[in-house]
Amino acid sequence: MRDFWSSIMLTSGRYHGNPVAAHRRLAGLTPELFERWLSLFAETCGELFDAALTASFMDKAKRIATSLQIALFYRPEHDCPRSAP
Repeated sequence: MRDFWSSIMLTSGRYHGNPVAAHRRLAGLTPELFERWLSLFAETCGELFDAALTASFMDKAKRIATSLQIALFYRPEHDCPRSAP
């Protein structure tokens, strides 16, 4: 996690993993869990950082959560419009 966030926030290049693959290995992962994760992450950032840095972390975290949810759960075939009767 340190390498991941170092790469995200400092562009250090320390992280070389695959976040989507890492999350696919988690049993019971649902889209709803991302809201809980973001809430806990915001709380932790608020304890560690000032408001501006917390906002910066949360902006990145929300974008990452959205990207992961799309990669893990979005299926375009479920979004096809119905044909007219």
